[in-house]
Amino acid sequence: MLRPAVLAAVLAAGCASAGEARVGDGDGGVDSTTVDACSPVPETCNGEDDDCDLAIDETFLDKGTACVVGIGACAADGVAVCNSTGTELECDALAGTPATESCDAIDNDCDGNTDEAFLVGQPCDGADGDVCADGVIACTSLTTAACNDGPGNAGELCDSFDNDCDGNTDEGYNLGAACDGTDSDLCTEGQIVCNGMGGAKCGDTTGNSVEVCNGLDDDCANGADDPWPVGQSCTVGLGMCMRSGSLMCNTGGTNVTCSANAGAPITEICGNGTDEDCNGADAACPGNDLASGAIEISAGGTFSVDLAAAHDDNWTAGTGCGNQGGRDVFYQFVLPAPEVVYYDTFGSSFDSVVRVFAGSCSALAAVQKCSDDACAQQRSQGAIELAAGTYCLVVDQYQASTVGGAATLTFRRGGRTGVALAAASGSVAGTTTGKVNSTVATCEANSNQPDVAHFLTSCPGTNTISANTCTGTAFDSVLYLRTGTATTDVACSDDVSGCGTGLQSRITSATVSGADLQWLIVDGFGTTGNGAYTLTYSIQ
Repeated sequence: MLRPAVLAAVLAAGCASAGEARVGDGDGGVDSTTVDACSPVPETCNGEDDDCDLAIDETFLDKGTACVVGIGACAADGVAVCNSTGTELECDALAGTPATESCDAIDNDCDGNTDEAFLVGQPCDGADGDVCADGVIACTSLTTAACNDGPGNAGELCDSFDNDCDGNTDEGYNLGAACDGTDSDLCTEGQIVCNGMGGAKCGDTTGNSVEVCNGLDDDCANGADDPWPVGQSCTVGLGMCMRSGSLMCNTGGTNVTCSANAGAPITEICGNGTDEDCNGADAACPGNDLASGAIEISAGGTFSVDLAAAHDDNWTAGTGCGNQGGRDVFYQFVLPAPEVVYYDTFGSSFDSVVRVFAGSCSALAAVQKCSDDACAQQRSQGAIELAAGTYCLVVDQYQASTVGGAATLTFRRGGRTGVALAAASGSVAGTTTGKVNSTVATCEANSNQPDVAHFLTSCPGTNTISANTCTGTAFDSVLYLRTGTATTDVACSDDVSGCGTGLQSRITSATVSGADLQWLIVDGFGTTGNGAYTLTYSIQ
C-alpha cells in the first residue's frame, strides 16, 4: 500500500485511461463530465489509477519510503518502488558484498552476528587468583580479543557465599569443626561459625568446666582427675590396724581417700613390739607389770600406775575373786611383826580386784585375802591381820573385757593387831582378860588394862560410827575410836549413865571422813578392869 502522501499526489494528477479526455471546469479542478468513462481494474503498483478511484497505487502505502537492503556491513539505503510485476514493493538499493568478520563491533560478514568469531561479550575470568568470571571478552584489535577482568583476586569470605567462585562456600574456615571458647578449660564444647564480618570464630559460649574428682577429664586437660593422685597406693590405720589400698575419689569429688578400711584395734599388750591398739606405738610396760618388778610399799602410801597394756600374770582357779584375763601389777611389803594392813583402789578407773598373797611376788604362796566391789562401787577395799613376813599384793582388772587401766592403790599399815568386824553393824563378844595393854585412851589415862582392838573399814565420803559396851560387859570398860594407824582418838567414852551399871561406855554418831581403817578399842579402868564384854556397833 502507498502512504497518504503518495496517494495525494496520485489524486492531484487525476485519473485517466485510454481514449478518455478530461475537460477543465474553469475553476482549476477536474470536471466530472468526461468524454469517455473509466473502466476500473484491480489496482497494481504501476503509477496509474487502475481501479478508477482517483488514487494511484493507493494500496501500496510504503511506496517511496526509505528502505534498507542487506545487514551489517552489507546494508544499503534506498526507497520503496514497484517491482517489475507491479504486485509488490521492493527497495531500489543493492546490498554490499560480505567481508571477513573483524573484531570491530561490526557484522562484517553480514550474517546477523557481530564479532561472533571472537566470543565478544561472554563472561570470563582473568589472570587473578580466583575463578570468578568478573570480566567479559572484548576486542583488543581487529583480529584479536581478550578478557577484560582486572588482576584483583576475589578472596573467600565467611558469609555463606562462594566469593572466589570455585564452587565451594566458606572453604578454608573449617566451619563446623569442634572448638574451645575463651573459657579457662580446654573442652571443645562449640563449633567454628562465621563471625558476621567475613571471618570465623568459635561458637563456644559455655562457662568454665572445673575438674572434679570423678573419673572424668572435666576440664579436658591433662587427663581425668589430674589434680589428685588417684590410683596411688595408700595405707590407713596404725600398727596392727594398718591396711593397704589405693587412693580414690571421695564421695564429694573434692579430694581422694584411701580405698582401704583400717582394722579394729585390740587390747594392747606392752613390751611385745606390736601396736595392738593402733595408736602408733607399742605401749611401755609399767615397772611392776611382772612379779620380778614388784613395787615395795611397806612404808604405805598411795601408788598410781596405768596397767591398760600390762600382761595378765595372776589368775588361776582358786586364787580368789575376779575372772581370768584382767591385766595386773605387783606390789610387795614386809611386816616385822603381826599387824593389820589396809588397802583400797577407790581412785582407779576400772573394775578392780585386789589379792594379797603370802610370800614374795616371785614366789607366791597362799592367798590371804581377795577383795572386790566395796562401798557400792566396782572398786576394792580390804583390811586383814597378817603375821610377820613378806607379802605380795596384786591389783588386777576384774576380767579381760574390763576397760580402763589407771590404777590408784592406797596401802596403810594399822600399827597393831586386831579383830575384824565382819559386817557394818552388829554385836561381837570377847574378853580382854589375858590380852596385852597396847594403847591408853585419851579420855581416861588410867586405862592400862589389857585391851582388844576391833577394826572395820569406812567408805569414801562421810561415815557415822556408833558403838557401846552397855550390855554383856561385867567390868569398868573404856571405849575409844581411832582411824588409820590407831594412834589418835577420834572419839572416847568412859562411865556413861544409863549404860549398863554406869561403868560402861557409849560412842554415839562419831564422824569420820573418807575410806580408811577404823578401830573400836575396848579397854579397862584401873587395876581390875578386864574381862568379858559385848561390843555393839554400827557404821553408816
